[in-house]
Amino acid sequence: MAIPANTLLPPKSPNLIVSPEEYDRRYQEQFNNALRIYFNQLDNTFQTLLSNDPGGSYIRFPFGSFQDTTVQTAPANTAQVIRFDTTDLSNKVSLGSHTAAFTASRALTTLTVTAVSSGVLYLGMTIAGTGITLGTTITAFGTGTGGAGTYTVSTSGTIASEAMTGTIQSELVVTTAGIYNLQFRVQYQNVNAADKIASVWLRKNNTDVVGSNSFVTVPLGTQYALATGSYFLSLVADDYVEIWRSADSADISILSAVAGTSPTRPTTASVIATMTFVSALTA
Repeated sequence: MAIPANTLLPPKSPNLIVSPEEYDRRYQEQFNNALRIYFNQLDNTFQTLLSNDPGGSYIRFPFGSFQDTTVQTAPANTAQVIRFDTTDLSNKVSLGSHTAAFTASRALTTLTVTAVSSGVLYLGMTIAGTGITLGTTITAFGTGTGGAGTYTVSTSGTIASEAMTGTIQSELVVTTAGIYNLQFRVQYQNVNAADKIASVWLRKNNTDVVGSNSFVTVPLGTQYALATGSYFLSLVADDYVEIWRSADSADISILSAVAGTSPTRPTTASVIATMTFVSALTA
């Protein structure tokens, strides 16, 4: 089997044969040869890693690159997690989801949840069940804020009480402990007739990261603004990080757009995030 380029083969410790009770020249030669092969493997590995051509290109750090290709909206002054629908690149950093199982009925766009058997309902969560239109999402809280109560959903219909599920893909999950650099870019649009303010911050394992909030002013009248950030985070295996947001107007959305013309240019993702391993955890 062909070995991919930029691949280091880890040295394998030799299987040393048992020595005879008396000196044997053939045994000694076999023993020396086994050690020679092993030491050559070690030399090749370290020479490759420490070379100037460049050794670092052979190292595979954990990383992940993700984006969302949909428009994301939210009610005014309401915290909402940012979701992702696309994995661009991934090595031991992946997307995870919040899920919920519940019993609910629907009257037009009002979802009435009577019991939640597992999980929590989130704004932006996609719900599924018999008679639920594919892609239906929770767009606003009513009397419910994660558990039993009423919610507004993105499609209309009448459904008697039944079992439903919900999911939202928002977690950036690591499998290797370490210090990670998270960078993100959120594309805002404001269609209000006045300037509006948006906030963006991080949560680690569903707890706000102190000091991570940023404010961005989105100009009035169908104007745009970028919210960007770069943070170092200490994470252990199965930890996850999320990007949360709010705005002082429902007229602020996270914008996704199709490819452009004059000149030709690519699609616009509503959000892009990258997570890169930086270092092993400090003692």
